[in-house]
Amino acid sequence: MPETLDRIPTNPLAVCPMIDCNEKHQRLLYHSPTSRLTQNPPKDKTDIMRPTSILIIIPWLLVSASAWALPMPSLPNPCTGPSGLLAELDRPTVADSACVAQPGRAILEMGYAHLNTNDGTRQTLPQTELRFGLPHRNEFVLLPPNAIYAGNENGGETDYSAVVMGLKHEWGYTRRWIYTGEVLFTAPGTRNAAGTTDGWGTAVNGIVSYSVTHSVALGLMLGVTSLYDQQGRRYTSLNPDFTATWLIDPRWQLYAEVYGQTHTGQGVGSGWDTDGGVQYLVTRRIEVDAEIGQRLSGALGGYRHYWGMGAGWEF
Repeated sequence: MPETLDRIPTNPLAVCPMIDCNEKHQRLLYHSPTSRLTQNPPKDKTDIMRPTSILIIIPWLLVSASAWALPMPSLPNPCTGPSGLLAELDRPTVADSACVAQPGRAILEMGYAHLNTNDGTRQTLPQTELRFGLPHRNEFVLLPPNAIYAGNENGGETDYSAVVMGLKHEWGYTRRWIYTGEVLFTAPGTRNAAGTTDGWGTAVNGIVSYSVTHSVALGLMLGVTSLYDQQGRRYTSLNPDFTATWLIDPRWQLYAEVYGQTHTGQGVGSGWDTDGGVQYLVTRRIEVDAEIGQRLSGALGGYRHYWGMGAGWEF
C-alpha cells in the first residue's frame, strides 16, 4: 500500500454482530458482536417478526446504501494491500471489522474456543462465518449454526446456535477514518436446550476505525439489539465495544478489546468482558490467530475465561 496512506491496521473492528455480545459469542461457544458464547434465546409468541418483513427490508437496505454511498476521494482503499486481510477479518475480536469484503470476493472464517464456566467447561466450533463482497461497498454475511458442547461432573450435552445473517455497508473512508454500518438478523426456528426460537432477533451496529499511526489503530462499535433471553422474554440492549490493534510488521498483529452490554436479559443488568490475542498472515490470503478472554463483570457470555484459535481465508 502506498506510503502516503495511514493504513487502518485493525480488524478495524472484528459488539457485538452482529447481534449482541451473547449472540456473537456463539462463535466461541459475542462477535456480534461480535456475537459466540451463549445458547439461543427461546420463543416469545407475542413478539415475532414475520419472514416477509425481512424479505422487504433486505433489498431496501441494499438500494438505499448504494444511493447514499459517499463518493471516495482518490485514496487507496485502506482495507487492501499486503496486510489487508488483517483489516478485513471479523475474527478474532467480538467487534466486526469496519472493512467489507471486496466486490466479487469472499471471506471464510472458522475457529474453536474452550470456555471455563461456573459449572464446568464449554467448547464451541466451527465458528463459521461467510462474507460475500457486493457492489457499492456492500457485504452479505452468514453465520451457520455452531456446535456447543457443555461438560460437567454429570456428563455433557451438545447444543446448537441459531443462524445469523445480515448486510454491512461501508459509508466511506479518509486517510485515517473508516465509517461503516450493519444490520443483522437471528433466524427463528432453531431447536436447542433452551427451547425453540420462533421470533427474529435484530441488531443495528455503527462501526468506526481510526488510524493513530501507520501501525496503531483504535476502533469503536456501538450496537443496539433486540433479542430474547433464555426465559423467552424479549429485551433491548446497548452494546459498546472498544478495540486497539498494533501491526508489529506486515504479517503480525496484536489486539486488545473491552466490550459490554447494558442488559444481558430482561430485567438483568450490564455485563463486561475483555479479550486479546495475536494474528499472523501465512500468506496474503490466509490468516491464523489465537486469543484469550476474561469476564470483568456481570454474566455476559456465560463464562469466567476462555482461550481460542482460528483462521481466515479470502478467495
